[in-house]
Amino acid sequence: MGLFALVSGVWDAFTSSLKTQTAAWMAAFIIGIFTIFSAQITERVKFALNRADLRTKQYEELATEVSKYIFSAELLVEFIEHDWTTKKSMTDLGDYYNKSVMELRAKEFVYHSWIQKFWGQKQAGQFDAYIKSVREFDSTIHSLNDEFEAVNINDSKKKIDKNRAEEALKIMKPALEKMRQEGTALLAEIK
Repeated sequence: MGLFALVSGVWDAFTSSLKTQTAAWMAAFIIGIFTIFSAQITERVKFALNRADLRTKQYEELATEVSKYIFSAELLVEFIEHDWTTKKSMTDLGDYYNKSVMELRAKEFVYHSWIQKFWGQKQAGQFDAYIKSVREFDSTIHSLNDEFEAVNINDSKKKIDKNRAEEALKIMKPALEKMRQEGTALLAEIK
């Protein structure tokens, strides 16, 4: 039995050594895999953080532009509704309105691509509905262009014709309300 015990002891020592070495090799292998892929994992984490940061910044910019445009449209309607349409009041207000619509529309495709990339197709459709309502409202404003020109440029009138203003307001107010609803829905959807 001496030889058998000796062989058994050597075998036990060999298997124990093999287990220890295997565990050490496995740990080294796992550490090596993590080391190889750590750059990719780090890059993915960075990308996710940057994406979240960009999404926040882009939301803030878009929300500011939507808010600014709706506010300028509301001011315009309020001034027309209350017959505050002298050259002095309409010049600055018209400039403010035109600037806000131009800023929004100039970035229309940029905003659409942001929304599609960072929020999705459904939200891009909501943006399209909002922009459609912006166009509809803006076209109602253009129905008074000849009146704005008579007051602001030609000085042939002191104020916008009250009857024309009332007719335009019948279209402007519902268009403004629709645009306000679409803007609110858009910003709630992409938040």
